[in-house]
Amino acid sequence: MIREEFVPSIFRDPGIPDGEKSRYRVGIAGEPGGFEVSHVVVHERGGYHTTVEASPEGKSERDLVMTVEQRIGRIDGRLHAETYRAQTRSGSTVVSREEVNFVDTVHLQFGGLPGPFPPNVMPIAGGLTMLRGLDFADGLVETVDVWLAASVHWPLLVRVEKQVVFAGPAGVFPCWQVRLRPGFEQVNGMLDKMVGSVVPPFIALFEVAAPHRMVQLSFPTQMSMSAPRATMELVS
Repeated sequence: MIREEFVPSIFRDPGIPDGEKSRYRVGIAGEPGGFEVSHVVVHERGGYHTTVEASPEGKSERDLVMTVEQRIGRIDGRLHAETYRAQTRSGSTVVSREEVNFVDTVHLQFGGLPGPFPPNVMPIAGGLTMLRGLDFADGLVETVDVWLAASVHWPLLVRVEKQVVFAGPAGVFPCWQVRLRPGFEQVNGMLDKMVGSVVPPFIALFEVAAPHRMVQLSFPTQMSMSAPRATMELVS
Protein backbone atom coordinates (compact mmCIF):
# COMPACT_ATOMS: atom_id res chain seq x y z
CA MET A 1 0.00 0.00 0.00
CA ILE A 2 1.13 3.56 -0.70
CA ARG A 3 0.29 6.61 1.36
CA GLU A 4 -1.58 9.42 -0.32
CA GLU A 5 0.95 12.08 -1.30
CA PHE A 6 3.71 9.58 -0.57
CA VAL A 7 6.90 11.20 0.74
CA PRO A 8 10.11 9.15 0.28
CA SER A 9 11.98 8.23 3.46
CA ILE A 10 15.70 8.69 4.05
CA PHE A 11 16.20 4.90 4.03
CA ARG A 12 17.58 3.51 0.78
CA ASP A 13 17.07 -0.14 -0.11
CA PRO A 14 20.38 -1.84 0.85
CA GLY A 15 19.55 -4.97 -1.17
CA ILE A 16 19.20 -7.50 1.63
CA PRO A 17 19.22 -11.08 0.25
CA ASP A 18 16.11 -13.22 0.59
CA GLY A 19 16.31 -15.47 3.66
CA GLU A 20 19.17 -13.64 5.39
CA LYS A 21 19.45 -14.77 9.03
CA SER A 22 21.60 -13.08 11.66
CA ARG A 23 22.16 -14.17 15.26
CA TYR A 24 23.21 -11.79 18.03
CA ARG A 25 24.14 -12.05 21.70
CA VAL A 26 23.12 -9.30 24.11
CA GLY A 27 24.87 -8.85 27.44
CA ILE A 28 27.12 -6.80 29.71
CA ALA A 29 30.85 -7.54 29.65
CA GLY A 30 31.96 -9.55 32.68
CA GLU A 31 28.42 -10.37 33.84
CA PRO A 32 26.73 -13.78 33.55
CA GLY A 33 23.62 -14.39 31.51
CA GLY A 34 22.40 -12.59 28.46
CA PHE A 35 19.93 -12.76 25.61
CA GLU A 36 19.95 -14.39 22.21
CA VAL A 37 18.43 -12.42 19.33
CA SER A 38 17.70 -13.74 15.86
CA HIS A 39 16.80 -11.56 12.85
CA VAL A 40 15.40 -13.11 9.67
CA VAL A 41 14.64 -11.13 6.49
CA VAL A 42 12.61 -12.53 3.60
CA HIS A 43 11.39 -10.87 0.41
CA GLU A 44 7.64 -10.25 0.31
CA ARG A 45 5.46 -8.36 -2.17
CA GLY A 46 8.27 -6.14 -3.37
CA GLY A 47 9.49 -5.35 0.14
CA TYR A 48 10.79 -7.15 3.22
CA HIS A 49 9.15 -9.19 5.97
CA THR A 50 11.35 -9.40 9.06
CA THR A 51 11.11 -11.54 12.18
CA VAL A 52 13.03 -10.70 15.35
CA GLU A 53 13.01 -13.15 18.27
CA ALA A 54 14.67 -12.52 21.64
CA SER A 55 14.99 -14.95 24.54
CA PRO A 56 17.36 -15.65 27.46
CA GLU A 57 20.39 -17.82 26.77
CA GLY A 58 19.66 -21.44 27.58
CA LYS A 59 15.97 -20.62 28.07
CA SER A 60 13.62 -22.93 29.97
CA GLU A 61 9.99 -23.71 29.14
CA ARG A 62 8.76 -20.81 31.32
CA ASP A 63 11.21 -18.17 30.14
CA LEU A 64 10.18 -14.99 28.37
CA VAL A 65 10.25 -14.98 24.55
CA MET A 66 9.52 -11.86 22.50
CA THR A 67 8.70 -12.09 18.79
CA VAL A 68 8.39 -9.06 16.49
CA GLU A 69 7.18 -9.33 12.90
CA GLN A 70 7.43 -6.32 10.61
CA ARG A 71 6.50 -5.51 7.06
CA ILE A 72 8.88 -3.00 5.46
CA GLY A 73 7.74 -1.68 2.10
CA ARG A 74 9.95 -0.62 -0.79
CA ILE A 75 8.93 2.19 -3.16
CA ASP A 76 11.25 3.80 -5.73
CA GLY A 77 14.28 2.31 -4.00
CA ARG A 78 13.30 3.64 -0.55
CA LEU A 79 12.18 1.71 2.54
CA HIS A 80 9.26 2.63 4.77
CA ALA A 81 7.65 0.93 7.77
CA GLU A 82 4.24 -0.59 7.00
CA THR A 83 3.22 -2.89 9.86
CA TYR A 84 4.49 -4.01 13.27
CA ARG A 85 3.28 -7.01 15.27
CA ALA A 86 4.84 -7.93 18.62
CA GLN A 87 4.02 -10.71 21.05
CA THR A 88 5.62 -11.61 24.38
CA ARG A 89 5.12 -15.03 25.90
CA SER A 90 6.05 -16.59 29.22
CA GLY A 91 6.18 -20.26 28.38
CA SER A 92 2.86 -20.97 26.65
CA THR A 93 1.10 -17.93 28.17
CA VAL A 94 0.74 -14.72 26.17
CA VAL A 95 1.92 -11.78 28.29
CA SER A 96 1.21 -8.98 25.81
CA ARG A 97 0.49 -8.20 22.16
CA GLU A 98 0.94 -5.00 20.18
CA GLU A 99 -0.02 -4.15 16.61
CA VAL A 100 0.48 -1.01 14.50
CA ASN A 101 -0.35 -0.09 10.90
CA PHE A 102 1.75 2.85 9.73
CA VAL A 103 0.46 3.21 6.17
CA ASP A 104 -2.75 4.98 5.08
CA THR A 105 -3.80 5.58 8.69
CA VAL A 106 -4.07 8.51 11.10
CA HIS A 107 -3.34 8.42 14.81
CA LEU A 108 -3.84 10.78 17.74
CA GLN A 109 -0.54 12.65 17.76
CA PHE A 110 1.10 13.43 21.09
CA GLY A 111 -0.04 16.95 21.99
CA GLY A 112 -1.80 17.50 18.66
CA LEU A 113 -4.60 16.56 16.29
CA PRO A 114 -4.99 13.24 14.46
CA GLY A 115 -2.56 12.88 11.58
CA PRO A 116 -0.48 10.35 9.61
CA PHE A 117 2.78 8.88 10.82
CA PRO A 118 5.86 10.74 9.50
CA PRO A 119 7.67 9.29 6.45
CA ASN A 120 10.79 8.43 8.48
CA VAL A 121 8.94 6.55 11.22
CA MET A 122 10.84 3.46 12.40
CA PRO A 123 10.02 0.92 15.14
CA ILE A 124 13.01 0.27 17.39
CA ALA A 125 13.28 -3.33 16.15
CA GLY A 126 13.03 -2.01 12.61
CA GLY A 127 16.45 -0.41 12.99
CA LEU A 128 18.09 -3.77 12.27
CA THR A 129 16.76 -3.45 8.72
CA MET A 130 15.98 0.20 8.01
CA LEU A 131 19.17 1.81 9.37
CA ARG A 132 21.10 -0.30 6.87
CA GLY A 133 19.62 2.04 4.27
CA LEU A 134 21.40 5.16 5.53
CA ASP A 135 23.48 7.05 2.98
CA PHE A 136 26.71 6.14 4.76
CA ALA A 137 29.21 9.02 4.51
CA ASP A 138 31.46 10.78 7.04
CA GLY A 139 29.53 13.41 8.97
CA LEU A 140 26.07 12.54 7.63
CA VAL A 141 23.34 13.67 10.05
CA GLU A 142 19.71 12.55 9.79
CA THR A 143 16.62 12.61 12.00
CA VAL A 144 14.52 9.47 12.36
CA ASP A 145 11.12 9.32 14.08
CA VAL A 146 11.41 6.30 16.36
CA TRP A 147 8.06 4.73 17.15
CA LEU A 148 7.89 3.81 20.85
CA ALA A 149 4.32 2.69 21.62
CA ALA A 150 0.69 3.44 20.71
CA SER A 151 0.77 6.88 19.04
CA VAL A 152 4.11 7.96 20.52
CA HIS A 153 7.15 8.53 18.32
CA TRP A 154 10.20 10.66 19.10
CA PRO A 155 13.03 12.18 17.03
CA LEU A 156 16.28 10.21 17.02
CA LEU A 157 19.41 12.02 15.86
CA VAL A 158 21.60 9.80 13.70
CA ARG A 159 25.20 10.75 12.92
CA VAL A 160 27.59 8.73 10.76
CA GLU A 161 30.94 9.34 12.46
CA LYS A 162 33.76 7.37 10.83
CA GLN A 163 35.00 4.04 9.53
CA VAL A 164 36.45 1.55 12.03
CA VAL A 165 37.55 -2.09 11.99
CA PHE A 166 35.57 -4.33 14.33
CA ALA A 167 36.66 -7.80 15.47
CA GLY A 168 33.96 -9.93 17.05
CA PRO A 169 32.58 -13.48 17.30
CA ALA A 170 31.48 -13.47 13.65
CA GLY A 171 34.79 -12.19 12.25
CA VAL A 172 36.59 -8.97 11.35
CA PHE A 173 34.61 -6.27 9.54
CA PRO A 174 35.35 -2.77 8.23
CA CYS A 175 32.41 -0.80 9.62
CA TRP A 176 30.70 2.57 9.70
CA GLN A 177 30.35 3.87 13.25
CA VAL A 178 26.97 5.55 13.80
CA ARG A 179 25.96 7.54 16.89
CA LEU A 180 22.30 7.70 17.89
CA ARG A 181 20.60 9.75 20.61
CA PRO A 182 17.14 11.19 21.30
CA GLY A 183 16.63 14.72 20.03
CA PHE A 184 14.89 17.56 21.90
CA GLU A 185 15.35 20.44 19.45
CA GLN A 186 11.58 20.47 18.89
CA VAL A 187 11.12 21.18 22.63
CA ASN A 188 14.00 23.56 23.28
CA GLY A 189 17.39 24.05 21.63
CA MET A 190 19.20 24.50 24.95
CA LEU A 191 17.57 21.36 26.32
CA ASP A 192 18.73 19.43 23.26
CA LYS A 193 22.33 20.52 23.84
CA MET A 194 22.13 19.67 27.53
CA VAL A 195 20.68 16.22 26.88
CA GLY A 196 23.36 15.58 24.27
CA SER A 197 26.06 16.28 26.86
CA VAL A 198 24.71 14.12 29.71
CA VAL A 199 22.68 11.28 28.14
CA PRO A 200 24.87 8.43 26.88
CA PRO A 201 24.39 7.65 23.17
CA PHE A 202 23.79 4.39 21.36
CA ILE A 203 26.71 3.41 19.11
CA ALA A 204 26.01 1.12 16.16
CA LEU A 205 28.48 -0.48 13.75
CA PHE A 206 27.35 -1.38 10.22
CA GLU A 207 29.42 -3.26 7.67
CA VAL A 208 30.94 -0.99 5.04
CA ALA A 209 30.14 -3.60 2.39
CA ALA A 210 26.54 -3.77 1.18
CA PRO A 211 24.01 -4.75 2.43
CA HIS A 212 25.49 -3.10 5.56
CA ARG A 213 24.50 -5.64 8.21
CA MET A 214 24.70 -4.35 11.78
CA VAL A 215 27.52 -6.16 13.60
CA GLN A 216 27.39 -4.42 17.00
CA LEU A 217 25.15 -2.11 19.01
CA SER A 218 26.47 -0.61 22.24
CA PHE A 219 23.86 1.00 24.49
CA PRO A 220 23.54 2.40 28.04
CA THR A 221 21.95 0.38 30.83
CA GLN A 222 21.12 3.59 32.73
CA MET A 223 20.82 7.28 31.87
CA SER A 224 24.32 8.03 33.16
CA MET A 225 27.62 8.44 31.33
CA SER A 226 29.34 6.34 34.01
CA ALA A 227 26.85 3.44 33.91
CA PRO A 228 27.98 0.11 32.42
CA ARG A 229 27.10 -0.41 28.78
CA ALA A 230 25.53 -3.46 27.20
CA THR A 231 26.32 -4.73 23.72
CA MET A 232 24.48 -6.67 21.06
CA GLU A 233 27.07 -8.43 18.91
CA LEU A 234 26.72 -10.43 15.73
CA VAL A 235 27.48 -14.11 16.33
CA SER A 236 26.69 -15.49 12.90
